[in-house]
Amino acid sequence: MSDLGIIISILAITTFSGSAGALALKQGMNELVDLTFVKAITNKWLLLGSFLYIVSAATNIVLFKYLAYSIAFPMTSLTYVWTVFISYFTFKEKITPLKLISIGLIAIGVIIISQ
Repeated sequence: MSDLGIIISILAITTFSGSAGALALKQGMNELVDLTFVKAITNKWLLLGSFLYIVSAATNIVLFKYLAYSIAFPMTSLTYVWTVFISYFTFKEKITPLKLISIGLIAIGVIIISQ
């Protein structure tokens, strides 16, 4: 696999796992009636969200092998794009025209910064 293919793969894993992790944490918090330490560390959604955050952080670190920090870190803003679509399907949140414009601006920014 070429460096570009590796970069795209790692970026996709980093951003998707970060977004999915945050959404799993949200789901876990929605399910907790009382927030106690024991309930938090045994909640399957909070455990999954924490694991996915670790995956996101680890793959983000690997991404730094291939890209300068000033390019790699802004590219992780694609996490916000995934979040809009995943929350639409998971939590039935609306995708408004303003959100679509924001997604477009993020995509344009990622394209520009990657040049």
